[in-house]
Amino acid sequence: MIRKGALLKTGMTAALTLAPVIALAHDGGFSQAGLYIGAGGGVARNRGLNNSNLPKPFTNFSGTQGAWKAFMGLAFDRFFAIQADYLNFGTDTISTPIGSEQVRNRGYDLNALLSFPFTSRLSLFIEGGASRFHTRTITPISTTVTRDQTHPDYGAGIQYYVTRHVAFRGEWQEFRIPNNNTQLYSGDLVLRF
Repeated sequence: MIRKGALLKTGMTAALTLAPVIALAHDGGFSQAGLYIGAGGGVARNRGLNNSNLPKPFTNFSGTQGAWKAFMGLAFDRFFAIQADYLNFGTDTISTPIGSEQVRNRGYDLNALLSFPFTSRLSLFIEGGASRFHTRTITPISTTVTRDQTHPDYGAGIQYYVTRHVAFRGEWQEFRIPNNNTQLYSGDLVLRF
């Protein structure tokens, strides 16, 4: 005799397992292949600019600031895309007894995105690649130091299609900049052609 609880658990497990497969077989016109562009905004959180590498003496450090990005990409299918981003992380400010020091990061990256669709409209994705940043530091005595370097980056997010050509994303990215590791949390608008 089969118990109702066991039957219900089996049915729910089968439904959750088969939902992505069914969504792939019937994408409802959301093939999601082709060119796309997008832009987003959020906050950049600087985790690497810490006491060990700040000029002494300092009194305050603003490690979170507004940031934005613009991007374009090519989706080969529902699972794989290549994307290039322009990134602006705003300006970190460090207050010292003799004035404020500013650290500005601007750059771009090239990433591969792997998507995991749950329905025809909703998917999770992971991304990874390389980024190149121009870091400009202006000291309280108006000395400017610039640095251009290439670093790895990676991230993850969720994407939802409102229509066949418009989607929204929420994502997190980590940029491994030496002594200046930065996380970007953003909400993005995607327009697909």
